[in-house]
Amino acid sequence: MEDPELRLLKYFAAVAEERHFGRAAERLHLAQPPLSQQIRKLEHQLGVELIDRSRRPIELTDAGDALYKEATLALAHGERAFAAARRAARGHLGHLRIGALQAAVDGVVPAVLREHRSAFPGVELELLELGTDEHVEQLSAHRLDVGFLRGPVDEAALSVEKLLDDPLAVAIPDHDRFSGQALIEPQQLAHEEVVLWARAAAPTTYADVVELFRRYSIQPQIVAEAPRIQTVLALVAAGIGLALLPTSFANLSRLGVRFVPLAGALPDRPIALAWRSSSGSPTLAAFLNVAR
Repeated sequence: MEDPELRLLKYFAAVAEERHFGRAAERLHLAQPPLSQQIRKLEHQLGVELIDRSRRPIELTDAGDALYKEATLALAHGERAFAAARRAARGHLGHLRIGALQAAVDGVVPAVLREHRSAFPGVELELLELGTDEHVEQLSAHRLDVGFLRGPVDEAALSVEKLLDDPLAVAIPDHDRFSGQALIEPQQLAHEEVVLWARAAAPTTYADVVELFRRYSIQPQIVAEAPRIQTVLALVAAGIGLALLPTSFANLSRLGVRFVPLAGALPDRPIALAWRSSSGSPTLAAFLNVAR
């Protein structure tokens, strides 16, 4: 609904520009008497005469001229404010705080942000790299709007939706004996030297690797643990050992390392979207649709 004072300024600006009540009324789709009454009302509120009605065409008084200059600015600002509100209601304006696992940052997130920025350039996106537990904490505390995390998540206040599968794959050095294979059977890893991504740095990936070993009764030869993914890949490239990592890390394109998919039944830990179920933000809804 239009602000009553802005409406009065709009009526006055039309009269000031047309220098004629009849033409201004026609432009505003009003009858002339109600328009004249509205201008009188404005003059009464201000306690000044804005229009010299004794002249033909009518002229603005000094007070009217001063008001007209400010009114045009106020109306322009008002229109921008109303337009901004309408854009925000359609998800085209706002600010989103987005969390993402490192696997998502190196995988799907850049494509989602690129598509969203193209469709909704007026929305400011803030990206934070977080672990799954940090996602849950910050979403619940309203410090985050949406997260790319590892599902499943058991938190009643959050909606969690699977976005894509990101199964474990084997990172091998170039010219490894597996390099000619399109798939690696888990049992083939039984006597291989393995580099682990440290549990403290990547608890969900670590848990999936341990589960894979348990599921296929593999007793690996762990030769190293590293806290950073780039260190893990450097050790693989150096021939120190193989690594089991989410497939999304193949996007890192480390020189001397290639990823080979694993065959068989694997631990299921997809990348999922999570957000507060109570959120009614159109900006968030638009972002979720782009991600999907």
